[in-house]
Amino acid sequence: MDERSDTAAGPTPRQLWEAFRRWGWVEKLVFVLVLVSVGFWALGHTNPAAPFLVIFGGFALVRFLRRNLGRILWRLSHRLLVSYMFVAAVPLLLLLALALLGVYFLMGQMAIYAVNAELEHRVLLGGAPETLTSQFLSSLVPQLGSVYALNQQGERVVLSTGRDTLVKKGGEPAVRLGAEDFARGQLPPPVNRFDIELLWTAPVTYQDRSTILVVRSRPSAVLSALFGQKVEYSEFIWVVWLVLTSAFLLVVIASLWVGASITRTITGAVANLYEGTQQVQQGELGHRIPVRGADQLAELGHSFNLMTEKLDRLIVVEKERERLQSELEIARQVQAKLFPKAVPKLRTLELTGVCYPAQAVSGDYYDFLALPEERVALAIGDVSGKGISAALLMAAIQSVMRTQLTEGASPAPADLVALLNRQLYANTSPEKYATFFFGVYHDATGLLEYTNAGHLPPVMIRGETAQLLEVTGTVVGMFPAYRYQAASAAFDVGDVFVAYTDGIVEPENAYGEMFGEERLTELLLKYRNLEAVEIVARVVEAVREWSGAEQADDMTMVVARRTA
Repeated sequence: MDERSDTAAGPTPRQLWEAFRRWGWVEKLVFVLVLVSVGFWALGHTNPAAPFLVIFGGFALVRFLRRNLGRILWRLSHRLLVSYMFVAAVPLLLLLALALLGVYFLMGQMAIYAVNAELEHRVLLGGAPETLTSQFLSSLVPQLGSVYALNQQGERVVLSTGRDTLVKKGGEPAVRLGAEDFARGQLPPPVNRFDIELLWTAPVTYQDRSTILVVRSRPSAVLSALFGQKVEYSEFIWVVWLVLTSAFLLVVIASLWVGASITRTITGAVANLYEGTQQVQQGELGHRIPVRGADQLAELGHSFNLMTEKLDRLIVVEKERERLQSELEIARQVQAKLFPKAVPKLRTLELTGVCYPAQAVSGDYYDFLALPEERVALAIGDVSGKGISAALLMAAIQSVMRTQLTEGASPAPADLVALLNRQLYANTSPEKYATFFFGVYHDATGLLEYTNAGHLPPVMIRGETAQLLEVTGTVVGMFPAYRYQAASAAFDVGDVFVAYTDGIVEPENAYGEMFGEERLTELLLKYRNLEAVEIVARVVEAVREWSGAEQADDMTMVVARRTA
């Protein structure tokens, strides 16, 4: 409670002392000079520290601006205010100073002209004395006030105060021009607060001798001397001047009001944009800034609102994409469980298979399934299309095949493929189909019975030769009454069977050339003595090096080697 009260009352002496300690030596010196200047002013004495205060105060101001100028000008309104000051206020002040200086020069010249003209007039009429006395100068233009002359050495020699009074200086009587030296008279009383003192000089030649004529007067006295003895006329001049000045000030005030209005429009729009960006950073994409007018700033506000609206829609789209991506990840995990979890153990055959999907889920399919009587079913297929639809069709193929093989009937390869063909045709859209290779290997005899429904011909490596297993029918899912044929191939010890999808042979290099079946066959012959897993790894590595780009299609391989 006490701390809050102290904070509300202002900074404590300790806080002030800490702030003073953080000052530099220049700021501390300026503070001391200010205290000294205040002391001299209070005592009514001349301040000898004023020059030092101006010098070090300016230096301290420069240091302050260098440290804080960026923070001061951070707000656009402050920048506009400073720019307006340099663009408008400074030229206006210079013009005003120039106008006042011009008026001052004009009044001084007019005063000198009045005295000099009257003096020349007296000379022409022969009424000028040989010696310029104070009485004679007083009679020239008595309204001006103090008129005197200086000799070539800059000494005052004649004084006219409007009275016939001469005060000698230095104890020597002075009666002739060039040898007289008198004290100064008094100024005419001011008419108003703007009626300042006027001091002007001009060279004058009298009796073949040069001197400097000095007039010390006021603008009201000059106007009265030029325009007559009636003060009303000079007052009329001042009234006109005040009216013109007032009109000028009204124009300036109106201009300032217009400039302030435009500035407020600019700074308001920028402030709204800044507030909008802060809201967007906090996730408030529903925030809209107010738009007024039809200028570029209003268009900027419209653009900001349109941007936030689009961002809001993009966020919705991104959330939907993330949801779909999550569902795809779930589908990928589900599909991964459809592939064989373990390879059947056979006495004479080594089996392996891989599938590398191009997307989250794959339309390729391979499977192994142990059957009674030392047999194993192996299958590989490629569904048309990619993504979810292809993965669903692949799951349907796997379901039909496993259902038929696990019911105990163990149909022949041709019969199973024919059944699968009818099922897909009846339960999928017309444009959906799949290539499918299905075979049954007899571990006791080394015989492979198979049906190839439009799939790429598998390769049988026998020693240093390669044999392609024939295609025995068309794709499944297109013609429901199609009759598939079966074929067989005998495995000898060391033979390697390789089935694959088009993702292995169709990738292109930078020149548009496909990897091709010929290169695949060369690789299989080269690595025929390796284990099945190593053969798959070498082939996939070679295909990826050939392409050198992102995988465009699913890559699936099944490799079987006769070991005994």
